[in-house]
Amino acid sequence: MRPLLTQDQLIGSIVLITMVVGVNIFVRIVPQHALRPQAVAESGVEETLATSTKVSLHPFDPNTADSLTLIQLGLRPWQVSNMMRYRAKDGRFRTPEDFSRLYGLTDSAYQTLRPYIAIDTMPFHRERLARQVRDSLRRDSVRAHYKALRDSAHRADSLRRDSLRTAYPKHEKRDTVLELNTADTASLQLIRGIGRYMAANIVHYRNQLGGFVSVEQLHDEALSHTYRLADSILSHFTVEPDSVHPIPVNLSSMETLRRHPYINFEQADAIYTLRRRMIRLRSIHDLEQLDCLSPNDLLRLTPYLDFSE
Repeated sequence: MRPLLTQDQLIGSIVLITMVVGVNIFVRIVPQHALRPQAVAESGVEETLATSTKVSLHPFDPNTADSLTLIQLGLRPWQVSNMMRYRAKDGRFRTPEDFSRLYGLTDSAYQTLRPYIAIDTMPFHRERLARQVRDSLRRDSVRAHYKALRDSAHRADSLRRDSLRTAYPKHEKRDTVLELNTADTASLQLIRGIGRYMAANIVHYRNQLGGFVSVEQLHDEALSHTYRLADSILSHFTVEPDSVHPIPVNLSSMETLRRHPYINFEQADAIYTLRRRMIRLRSIHDLEQLDCLSPNDLLRLTPYLDFSE
């Protein structure tokens, strides 16, 4: 005779019966209030004010009320715990509507507590005043910082101007006569009509020439291409021709000849080539055979060429 249940079916039936009996025992033994409030709220059960303790409605400030006061108002312990954590993180209820957003607080419970909510606004005023004071101090600090930077820049600029005045003192113009080949830039600036820039140009051109042989050379194109001196200024100068330093033609390279303001590249090459062919140049007349040198060029070059060895 075949058995009514196989061994596997029998074991399964025993397990199922055991699970059903266990669930019934758990439901009977564990009270419903032991369930977590979050689970109750998530299950859709409407949360109301607690009735396990005697509710005592009275004015309260949700920012300062202690946990016992909040529980006496009918709030659940887990709601009070959430409020305390929110306040511990510097959270504040600024309006009664802020309190309505308390997790788990239904609209009916909020409407019951709404007339008793009395929020003290003075802490917020004090906080705002403190913030305004901090902002004011910060702005004053920023202003002081930039004022110090501006004053420092002004002092640096003033010191720079003073140093420039020291390095380039103001020259009092006066009528005087100067020897053109020995006057320095400071002396040249004493002449009315000659500034620092022109004085530097005159000295530089004098060094290129090897010295002036005539005051009219101040009107040379190489010197007056940007600013021409007035004819009246020439009367303030004299020239000592003995102070001229001529070029030793028979010993100089083509580059040395080329650097003179009165000799261009073609002329320097022709003079150098002629010297190599003749071995030695004896006078300015030897240069008359060069087509690139006009009589006027030779006349200007005569004081600046030395044909001795």
